[in-house]
Amino acid sequence: MNEKKEGTESSLKVFDVPGIAQFPEEGPFVQVLSDTGYARVVLFGFKAGQQLREHHTSSPILVQAVRGKIVFTAAGKQVEMRDGMLVTVEAQVRHSLVAETDAVVLVTMTPSPSFHSLQKELFKE
Repeated sequence: MNEKKEGTESSLKVFDVPGIAQFPEEGPFVQVLSDTGYARVVLFGFKAGQQLREHHTSSPILVQAVRGKIVFTAAGKQVEMRDGMLVTVEAQVRHSLVAETDAVVLVTMTPSPSFHSLQKELFKE
C-alpha cells in the first residue's frame, strides 16, 4: 500500500546491504546509504586486516557486524563481533575497528553528525 499525506512526499528505499558491499584491496569500501539529518547510515566493506583508525564523532553510533568478524574497540574495551552483533557507543567516545575476516559493517549515527570525517586518514592498511 502506497499512502501519501497531502503536502508530503512518501518514499521507500531498500538496500541489499551484503550485496552492495565491496572489498577493494587499496582500502575499506565506504558508502553513505542514507542521511536524513536525523540519522546517517554508512556501509563499510573491509578486507581481512583492514582497519578504521581511532577517532570519534559528534553523534552516538550503532555499529552492526552484518557479515564477518571484527574487533571493535571503544573506551578501552575490545569486543569481538560476528554476524548480527550490535554495539552502541556514546558521542565523543574514541573508537576503532580491525577486520579479522572480510567483513560488512553498518554504522548508524543519530542524529546525523555535525562533524565527522570519512577521509582516508581514518584508514590504515
